[in-house]
Amino acid sequence: MSETDTDRTRRLIIASFWTVILIGLPLWWKTTDVYRAQLPFTEIEQWSRWEASNLVFPLDFTFYFAEEDETPIELEQLSENIERALNEQFSRDAEADGLVTQLSVTVDSVKWKQWDKIVRKENEIDVDSFGNSMEEFNGRYEFYIAPGDGDMRVNLGNSRCAFVQINRKDWNELAITKILPSLLFSFFHSEYLLLSALFKPPSPEEKPNIDNMRAMKYSPRYQITFSLMNACPSTLLVDWNIEEAVNMYLKPFLDELKILSEVTVDSQVQYYAQLTVTPEKNENEGYYYLRPEMLPHFVNSAEWNLASAVSSYPTLNLILYTPEANQSPLHIHNSKGHPIDNNAFLIPRWGGIVISNPQTTNNSYKLTVEELKPIIEIFISQLRGLLGVRKFTSDDKELSAKVRYAPPPSTAITAWELDSLIRHRTAENIVAAISTLKSLSQLVSEIPNMVVLDHIQTEVLQALDSLKESCENLRTMSYVAALNHAKQALERSESAFFDPTMVSMLYFPDEHKYAIYMPLFVPVSVPLLIALLREAKKKK
Repeated sequence: MSETDTDRTRRLIIASFWTVILIGLPLWWKTTDVYRAQLPFTEIEQWSRWEASNLVFPLDFTFYFAEEDETPIELEQLSENIERALNEQFSRDAEADGLVTQLSVTVDSVKWKQWDKIVRKENEIDVDSFGNSMEEFNGRYEFYIAPGDGDMRVNLGNSRCAFVQINRKDWNELAITKILPSLLFSFFHSEYLLLSALFKPPSPEEKPNIDNMRAMKYSPRYQITFSLMNACPSTLLVDWNIEEAVNMYLKPFLDELKILSEVTVDSQVQYYAQLTVTPEKNENEGYYYLRPEMLPHFVNSAEWNLASAVSSYPTLNLILYTPEANQSPLHIHNSKGHPIDNNAFLIPRWGGIVISNPQTTNNSYKLTVEELKPIIEIFISQLRGLLGVRKFTSDDKELSAKVRYAPPPSTAITAWELDSLIRHRTAENIVAAISTLKSLSQLVSEIPNMVVLDHIQTEVLQALDSLKESCENLRTMSYVAALNHAKQALERSESAFFDPTMVSMLYFPDEHKYAIYMPLFVPVSVPLLIALLREAKKKK
């Protein structure tokens, strides 16, 4: 073989190696690249700055004014004046705080005929019987207004009706235009503040809201576990008829909350449930007591089995504790050193505890359904705080009106309270969904090697669609539909954020590629580069 043929063969061999490298390198880079579906970063950013939403919580008030021949009232003009005054009050607060949400009010006025046959004596007024046959609707409220003697008084029913009696000297358009907006603003202002607090960052100077600190984070499902803790069954064996008591006293309350969350209930009895603190004895009264500073250490987490194996959803623990004989009766003292009436306390975002001291001379005792009624009532009161139910009251302590509230219904929650809770949970879910999407967007932007599969993109797009639907339903007063869409938005955003495929390549950046493949490529590439340089020099 001649020298020319040898040179040609050598060049072909070198060229073939470099051809394989040049073709294979892009393929290698593509096959080791991380797949990232495109996310709508711009839209998520708009939602996080509240540019894509116009959060409005509309309220519709219908005023039924008593028809009087002596002092007729122009209802159309009165409605406009009341509506304008209320909207100005809420808008003024929104603009002052730079908030993105507001309560939008519409007012309609109707003549109330034959009112004098219904309104006779103060004690005979049944406000819930005033309502029309129209279907009850969240956000629509009826106020029946009539003149009377004495100070102004307000009777608030359990349904969406209220009766307002105004002194006859103020029965004119000018006075009513001042009285009613002030009255309604006092009832809905606290809810407005709670809604607004969700959409603005907390201020260091601002005091934390106690109700928010007490309530559980929203979940589509909750697990309630009733636990009977028997400290010493060898001296007193305690049992309870909890299933029948729950069905009789608690079920109506839970049925009302089904629109918000599904709640499952189970119960257990644990024996030899010892305390981690030692109660002190009141020698004069002959009872044992726990000081307020002992209560955070009441639950014996190391020995009490309170973990729920039934559900992975948040658990609300409701404990009935019966002390041992040598520590009975056991009471809880307040900060002033006096026993509290219900002998119970609440642990925020965890559950509630009631201490029971059965009066019996036998070695065994079973709490009947009737005996469990006051205990279940305490548990319901604690559940109201844990689930975010707030009593619907006026926040104006200087309100001149005398307000009377109807006795609580068997459901333990009024329509006013349920409406307010639905609006608050809707807003809370919208904020949480947007916050989760924003966190996901930042995470994907900051970590280029994070896998983003197509189903993640689908979840994010569906979450944004649910947010849009929720805001549109809010504007049309379809609060239940808005709540459902907000729940879907939260579930889909969290499903995308916590998807296991999102972290499969989290700790495999490009630097790891180089560290793995360079020990293989460098020894091979050096001879090829030298051979290529030699051939280049020979041609010169």
